[in-house]
Amino acid sequence: MKITKAIFIKQFRSLIKNPIMIIQAVFYLALIIIITFLANDNRGNEDCISCIPAYVCEQCLIDNAPPDTPTPSLAGLFAVMFVGLSLVGFSSSLVYEDKTTQNLRFMSMAGVKPKQYLIGTALSLLIISFLILILFAIVGWYVDSRILWFLSVGTFGIIVSILLGITIGMSKYPVLATPLSMVLGLGPMLSSFNENLAHMLRFTYTQQINIVFSDIREGLTTDLTNNFLIIAANGLVVLLLFIWVNRKGSLTS
Repeated sequence: MKITKAIFIKQFRSLIKNPIMIIQAVFYLALIIIITFLANDNRGNEDCISCIPAYVCEQCLIDNAPPDTPTPSLAGLFAVMFVGLSLVGFSSSLVYEDKTTQNLRFMSMAGVKPKQYLIGTALSLLIISFLILILFAIVGWYVDSRILWFLSVGTFGIIVSILLGITIGMSKYPVLATPLSMVLGLGPMLSSFNENLAHMLRFTYTQQINIVFSDIREGLTTDLTNNFLIIAANGLVVLLLFIWVNRKGSLTS
């Protein structure tokens, strides 16, 4: 327990001293505010041809919408990008930094186990990421009961991303973090314009987060069991990968 706490404090201080992840999140939040302000400013200039006819009911639009093309709010979209793109890459880079500075080797010599390193590092990242997620919810104006779903599914995805990033960073191929984070972070955004891509990504946890955020926007939060199960399955796969990467029981294996 003392070892895990020491790793947590060390990683938390590193995140504060080198706040790249926080700065990137603030940039996303600023973009949301700016784009929303500009969109509201130009709303009065919309051509009336683009308006939805009054006789087309909202339920009909929902029923006829393509099932695999989620349309989350702007805050939801950038939150997915943060979880998939920023968090995976930054978690991996944090571990890789410990590798290059020989911190992992020193920890291994001190008897630190992979699971202790994982818990300490993940907790430090989770706390900061959760606070950032709350800001996304506030900026997206999820101030009613929807915030519970927004935070729960977002936190679930954050845990998977952190675990994935740490696993990649501890592996022999940390370079994989970049392409994987781009697929997980940018894929859901592009899937809103491409039904085939949305269909291919439906088994990824970030796409499930994207779908839930879209449902929350439409007020559909009746049954999210399948979404959480797919996210959990992704997490289980990543956990097994972490165990395999650290099968020798040493941080420097």
